[in-house]
Amino acid sequence: MMEQSSTRSNENKYDVIVVGAGPSGMMAALAAKTSGCAVLLLEKNPVPGKKLLLTGHGRCNLTNIRIMDNFRETYHENARFLTSAFHAFSPEDVRAFFQSLGLPSHEEDAGRIFPDTQKAASVCDALVKALEKEGVVLSLSSRVEAVSRDEKSAVWHVKTSDAEYAASAVILATGGKSFPHTGSEGDGYRLAESAGHTVTPVSPALAPIFLPAMDMAGITLPDVGTALIVEGKKRASSRGDLLFTHQGVSGPAAMSLSRYLPGEREKYEDGQVLFSIDMLPDMREEEVETALLSAMSENPNRHMKRILCETFHLQEKAAISVLSEGKEGTGADAKWDICAREVRKETRKEIVTRLKNSAFRVEKCTPMEIAYVTCGGVSVKEIDPKTMGSKKKDGLFFAGELIDVDGISGGYNLQNAWATGRAAGLAAAQYAGNV
Repeated sequence: MMEQSSTRSNENKYDVIVVGAGPSGMMAALAAKTSGCAVLLLEKNPVPGKKLLLTGHGRCNLTNIRIMDNFRETYHENARFLTSAFHAFSPEDVRAFFQSLGLPSHEEDAGRIFPDTQKAASVCDALVKALEKEGVVLSLSSRVEAVSRDEKSAVWHVKTSDAEYAASAVILATGGKSFPHTGSEGDGYRLAESAGHTVTPVSPALAPIFLPAMDMAGITLPDVGTALIVEGKKRASSRGDLLFTHQGVSGPAAMSLSRYLPGEREKYEDGQVLFSIDMLPDMREEEVETALLSAMSENPNRHMKRILCETFHLQEKAAISVLSEGKEGTGADAKWDICAREVRKETRKEIVTRLKNSAFRVEKCTPMEIAYVTCGGVSVKEIDPKTMGSKKKDGLFFAGELIDVDGISGGYNLQNAWATGRAAGLAAAQYAGNV
């Protein structure tokens, strides 16, 4: 077991205190400790890395080898903030780091990097063992109630429910508000605001989207185009795999759009929020109509359901959905059992439109409780992108999901955690050494 921190005041002074033992916090603690600092890592849960164990569906998507090629698009409006941290600790550096901990990795589709063990638990174990080996003091079940700085002595004071600590530098790495059952309950926002920082509005990101009941649960549409329409205007679009569930849609093509869902309940009640699917994103509408007309002419007695499945490589339930009269559900009004020769021109054009734009009403904004990532957080305008240091309070640093940066799925958010955590740890150590 790693050494637990003492509560005696004369033993409660450290160079760096890290709040939060998630991926960014553990990385920050290691970076500060290997720089020669005395480091205390405080964690509110009885175990470290609780949320890390859920990443990659329990397999832990460590990073993505393609990040440096497209990070400005995949980290949205605040992507530029990550430039320095990512160049200092790239996806290749992340792989090398875990290799040094005895955890080799491999590349899968779309550049995703996973540990060879295929287990998130092995990633967490490797980090905890490294913390223990380096001599980081870990205090579990320690909820931080307050952080404050004595401006005269330039000392930071950190108060938990049962102890008080002092340090030259503090790193807040508490995570966001997504998956609160893992401990990400927004504690860091309160601590950051108490230090004078601005917290931008938070909302769910990388979350499923709720749609009315449809008979398509379990169906996956590979590589489709999706869009979120709010009040008649396209708010955002995406492309990727789409999975239908009993509650709506999930998968990269849906989850990447969830951060753009409006928070106003009345917009959902009025039907002003729509989720649109383009099942054939590589074909223009004219090309789809030409292909469909050709298939119908060659096979006039073939059922339309079969024609759609064969011509456009659709699964049967997806074809039935396209042929349904209503835009929600695939009930008794579906026309899937008619032959091609029975289809009139206006019906054929309607089928083409649905192939390119099947729009479904979104029922409500996704609850934060089931979002994988938080959109929003401590304003990047108030953080030095090279050091993750506060521009308002000397000796205060930030790392990970607490910062107002979020990425798409596929290892992007863990890369953010590793890189910002390392940058904060190194800078905090340097600051502590110069105080």
